[in-house]
Amino acid sequence: MKTNKTYAALSIMTGIAFMALTLGSLGFAQTVTPVTCSVNMSSVSTNQAAIFTAAGGNGTYSWSGPNLSVTNASGSQFAVSYPSPGVYTITVTSNGQSASCNTTVVASATTGALVCSPATQNVTLGQTASFSATGGNGSYTWSSPDLSITNASGSGFSANYASTGLKTMTVSSNGTTASCVANVLAAAVTPVTPGLPDTGGGYGQQ
Repeated sequence: MKTNKTYAALSIMTGIAFMALTLGSLGFAQTVTPVTCSVNMSSVSTNQAAIFTAAGGNGTYSWSGPNLSVTNASGSQFAVSYPSPGVYTITVTSNGQSASCNTTVVASATTGALVCSPATQNVTLGQTASFSATGGNGSYTWSSPDLSITNASGSGFSANYASTGLKTMTVSSNGTTASCVANVLAAAVTPVTPGLPDTGGGYGQQ
């Protein structure tokens, strides 16, 4: 009888342990959030910025695709522009998962309009981002939510940013506006090659 009670107790303990493992596995599975990709506009003109946004995953993202000639494209947002019409696919990866979104680039039909260029550019922290304006009435005012600007004028403007991420620069002229976007990236890490140990003098040296 005592043996039966022992077996019953062991069975109950085994059942509880199994349930705990099962619930733990379910809880872990529920914490995995799928990564998603979205774009601010499904269609943009040539040399106009398309802004891609990632969500989900583990909060750390890596971007890849046409016209992304960088190895440290990161952050939850990334901007790209294309000089030629077509359909372009951008892929974002996070926590071993990936998602893709497309943007259609069409030929620009507007001539003589206010233009901010380059539409997108990649700079690293401490590197200067330079912008220029054409069109409008020849008088320009620059503004950005990421900078404190009080007297920004002229057809060109340069800026240094103190943090990584997507930065927008807007130029105004004759009642119209145009925007450029800078991807401010963390500085790429350069591998350090260890030097050879100093083993003393060479042949014939003391």
